[in-house]
Amino acid sequence: MTYKFDGFHGRALHELHGLPTEVRDGPLLERILDLLESPWDAVPASPGQSLVRHAFFGENQEGILTFLLIEETERLRIIDILWAG
Repeated sequence: MTYKFDGFHGRALHELHGLPTEVRDGPLLERILDLLESPWDAVPASPGQSLVRHAFFGENQEGILTFLLIEETERLRIIDILWAG
């Protein structure tokens, strides 16, 4: 099953504008495309729940995405981005 991208929401929308173009159009985009195919390859944000997850991105894993899986509509929504690179 392939999830649909539901966009950047909340803090992620603001943080997206602060990312360098080469990060936004490279490793971030690549990771999002991977997650749409395999969202369960990311780790749960907290024990006991599975719909809010973290995924690392970047050559040295210097970025982290927090996303929400909306199973009813098969959508993936990015809610936070952290880039330490």
